[in-house]
Amino acid sequence: MRVGIDGKCLLGPPGGVGRYLQGLLAGCEVVSHPDVELEVLDPGRSRRTLPWVLLDLQRATARGFDVFHFPFYYPPLWPRCPVTIAIHDLLVLEHPEWFPRVWANPMRQLVPRGARNAAAVVTDSACVANAISERLGVARARIHLTGCGVDRRRFARPSPEHVAAVRTRLELAHPFLLQLGALEPRRGVDLSIAATRELRGRFGELELVLVGGVRAPVRDLAGAPPWVRRLDGVDDALLPALFAAAEAVLAPSRGEGFDLPVLEALACGAVVVASDIPVHREHFAAAVELFASGDAEALAAAIVTVLEDSARASSLHAAGPHLASGFTWEEVARRHLEVWRSVGGR
Repeated sequence: MRVGIDGKCLLGPPGGVGRYLQGLLAGCEVVSHPDVELEVLDPGRSRRTLPWVLLDLQRATARGFDVFHFPFYYPPLWPRCPVTIAIHDLLVLEHPEWFPRVWANPMRQLVPRGARNAAAVVTDSACVANAISERLGVARARIHLTGCGVDRRRFARPSPEHVAAVRTRLELAHPFLLQLGALEPRRGVDLSIAATRELRGRFGELELVLVGGVRAPVRDLAGAPPWVRRLDGVDDALLPALFAAAEAVLAPSRGEGFDLPVLEALACGAVVVASDIPVHREHFAAAVELFASGDAEALAAAIVTVLEDSARASSLHAAGPHLASGFTWEEVARRHLEVWRSVGGR
């Protein structure tokens, strides 16, 4: 069985979809599938997603593939073979105000059409699967929960020596809170800044470290105080030490489809404070300190809990790696292969 895969999201620094596809392909390399031939297609250079999918990959679906997988929300309009699509969330439909119109308007048309016409839809979370069924009218039997994973060889507890070396390299001399991921309003950067400001009187030289590029303007970052540190382009090899060095890792997003940085932080034994959005409750409730989404005071109170309650912090340190061990890219790959076989008739 020949499976084509849209690999455009692997070009350049990977975002969330790119990390999903990297993990899926790595899992497929481990899982035995002698009857399946995977072929990853990419434009080889920077190219807008819309024409790449609707024009280039429209033609590619006629090249004898049994199945073609689209990891980024929508397929071509008239594919020439069965297609599967990954829909990681429905935020562009539920909260269009969070996205630029030039990007959101086509997505609002293409995602529902693609979901209804695809042979199968895969997604990361049960709450998103239910939303796809209810909002887009897709039969629940055609929606498959494939989940996400974490590479435990890369994301594990680092040695104290490595943590100290990374702190020195990045000039992180003071205690800090850490938030990881592309910076945009929905990610709750404003909450992290407000909570850190409130806590600095109590915890001295506490800083907020933000790792990730700016995807959309965040008002609170304009003229941010010096204790807000921006680190863009941090190599993945440094992330476990950053997670371990932080007093707490913050995940204050107002909406996600899964939130891979939380899983990666937990695998490294970090203490994580996360908003109580559905996907955080579904996947991580047993190993994180939850707070009411959108409430900066609640975030500050949750941070105080993990900083001052040593028993609570110790339990979270222990719970994170245990929970993360249940999320593997090999299992994600097995679930995708099952879907592709069922769709391809093999």
